[in-house]
Amino acid sequence: MPRELVALFEPQAEQLGIRLEQHGGIWTGTAMGSAARGTMWLHAPSPYCLVLTHDVTPCNDMPLFEGSLGPYACVCTLGEDALACSKDCGLAIRPIGHGRRDRRAQTELATFVERKPRSLSSSLVAGHTYRSQSIIMLPEFFDELDRRYPGEYRGLFPLFDGAWGAAAERAIRRALAGIPARPPLHPGGELGILSTVIALMASLSADRSPAAAEPEAEALASRARELVSEAIEAGAAPPSIDDVARKLYISRSRLCATFKHATGQSVGAYGRQLRLERACRLLEDESLTIGEVAGLLGYPTPSAFCHAFSSAMGTSPQKWRDS
Repeated sequence: MPRELVALFEPQAEQLGIRLEQHGGIWTGTAMGSAARGTMWLHAPSPYCLVLTHDVTPCNDMPLFEGSLGPYACVCTLGEDALACSKDCGLAIRPIGHGRRDRRAQTELATFVERKPRSLSSSLVAGHTYRSQSIIMLPEFFDELDRRYPGEYRGLFPLFDGAWGAAAERAIRRALAGIPARPPLHPGGELGILSTVIALMASLSADRSPAAAEPEAEALASRARELVSEAIEAGAAPPSIDDVARKLYISRSRLCATFKHATGQSVGAYGRQLRLERACRLLEDESLTIGEVAGLLGYPTPSAFCHAFSSAMGTSPQKWRDS
């Protein structure tokens, strides 16, 4: 299981005293210490997707620390206390169905997208029950689907940060209702979870309007070029591939492949080219010293700039200026 998924449940399990045990592909745990009472179970139906459910009551008021290592999308049902906790820690929860709750189960459906790595904290109240069921998907999950079914799932990831239509709402409600409160350890249980997730993705893809689809490769590469150019023109070093991928809600591998296909060069090579072109423009202004040019390009020292420029151009910045 990728560490991006492990980071979404392991810290909470440790803080609440939940010891997880593996049963095939399903992990189950019960709070064993004095911190809390309750259970948690989880399963990864694909390498980049996690189904997670927990029903926990802390024995004392306590802070809960959690975080993410990268972008992910989530659909979930949240009990009232879990909903308040999620909002308290800063998750951009988007209720489904205009905030209409299931009065019988006292839960609310929601989706959200985490855009970047960050650390979160919230306060748990003794005696309150924190109950939720979640389907969590990394950008790579949608890349996998798109490789198997080209074009059908492209652009689905960012939609979890927006509003859903009635058909999509029904599909999400049906999928989350299909996740059992107890771990499905019986024969066929893991396949049933996978079927629930895939059926949800198929329904959401079929329901979205053509206008909601992600731009094709050229438009995506164009936006990536803009992000790189904006950083360099602002006097910063070219953004990393991971930074660009996070801002575009796609995986690193998909960004690299799409950018290379559309431009014929890598993201890194494009950034170095733009930085070199700006260096040449700045060197034409003889009122700027070499050190000032280095600073305007985001180099930590003039010597670092001189080394990079000489390696690319075969001559030093000063000799290039004097030529």
